[in-house]
Amino acid sequence: MNPPSTQKILIADDEVYMLRLLEMTFKKGGYTVLSCHDGQEALAMAATALPQLIVLDVMMPGLDGLGALRQLKGNPATRNIPVVVLSAKGHALTKVEAELAGAVLFLAKPFSPNQLLSEAQKILGQTSPGGGSPS
Repeated sequence: MNPPSTQKILIADDEVYMLRLLEMTFKKGGYTVLSCHDGQEALAMAATALPQLIVLDVMMPGLDGLGALRQLKGNPATRNIPVVVLSAKGHALTKVEAELAGAVLFLAKPFSPNQLLSEAQKILGQTSPGGGSPS
C-alpha cells in the first residue's frame, strides 16, 4: 500500500470554511489534497488526477454531490474510486440515495474531522497515526 503522502484525496464543497477544514484534516493525515467548489469541477479533476478517494458535499451549486457521484460511478475511469458523501441534510433518504449511487460512506454534518480521517484511512487501507503500526 502506498504511504498517505502519495495518495490524493479530492474534496468538493462550496462552503469555504468546510473546504479548509477538510483540507487541513487530510493534510494532517499526510495526504495530498485537491479541492474544488462544485460537482462539475469535481468530475473534471477526478478524471485527470485520478485520486484514491473523493469526498463530496451533497448541496453544491450547479451539479450537486449526488449528481456528481452518479456520473463518477458511470465513468469507467473513475467508477472504482471510493466516494464519501457529506451532507447537512442528515435525512435517511439522502443517505440511502448516496449509498444506492455508490458512496462507500455517508456522514451527516456536523461530523468529527478525526472520525472522517479515520474512516478515510480505513477505506484506503491505512492505519491511523500512533496506532502501533510502523509508518
